[in-house]
Amino acid sequence: MSKLASPLANIHARVDLLLNQVAQGTEFHFQSGLCGDWTLMANKPTKAALHLVTEGHCWFGLSPQQPSVLELNAGDIIFVNQGVSHFLSHSPVPNDIAEHELASFCEPEHQQEGVVCYDIDSPSQITDTVFRLLPPWLVLSHERQANEMKAIIDMIRAEAKRNEPGGSAIVQRLSDVLAIHLLRAVIDGHQELTGPLAALQDKYLRDLVFTIIEHPAANWSVESMAKQVFLSPSAFAERCHKQTGLSPKKLVDQLRMQRARMLLNNTALPLTAIAQQVGYQSVAAFSRFFKRYAGIAASDYRETSR
Repeated sequence: MSKLASPLANIHARVDLLLNQVAQGTEFHFQSGLCGDWTLMANKPTKAALHLVTEGHCWFGLSPQQPSVLELNAGDIIFVNQGVSHFLSHSPVPNDIAEHELASFCEPEHQQEGVVCYDIDSPSQITDTVFRLLPPWLVLSHERQANEMKAIIDMIRAEAKRNEPGGSAIVQRLSDVLAIHLLRAVIDGHQELTGPLAALQDKYLRDLVFTIIEHPAANWSVESMAKQVFLSPSAFAERCHKQTGLSPKKLVDQLRMQRARMLLNNTALPLTAIAQQVGYQSVAAFSRFFKRYAGIAASDYRETSR
């Protein structure tokens, strides 16, 4: 007679799957030593990005016409979500130059700044939903990184500075490990999060969130959710609100809406099918809730997101 897996083992298996999928979807995109006036721009990228500052410092922002939001120093890493236009630059107010244009390449011995950039795909329903729950950008400074992550970043920085044959292959291989450590830092609570994503930092709620993501159309009552996490309905509702700032119903609603956004973005399914997939019995009910949640009609959202 086989033994049933413990809830904790189930949680570890799902987190392991999530991290493996993110690692497999991480690809080396760009590496360069930089000097003088330079700007890298990404306009509504279809994939998420990881940027690692390997040398010096630079500025990160969402629009060249606005002041930068953050200064990044050597060893800092920043995650930028899919669809978020952004730039890296030598200056807090960069010139508006062409997308991906570089003003100044430098040999390693002359560089003032250096960056390594990765693209991250979200190939599954779980990874896509988790990415959509993440903020537009998320930075992990070198000082706040765990020792293991610092070691990986130091290896990438060393390879980027050497600029020797085979270096790009090493930087690509290390990107898998880097992406895993970044998401571990998020899930393990090294970043302050709110809403559904904060539930991933709670051992009781984490597996429930994955289950709701996989089955958004299920009838998720407080009682059924409490049963999933082995708590009484009142204890579950209290824990959910304390961890996420949301009631159980609002937690389900937000996860369903993230799924709906993905279906509107990535498929040609009619609204009737999308409504059913995310737990609404009528298009009218789904449309009303989506507009209240997103501030825009579902059909208009589909048009503007493409």
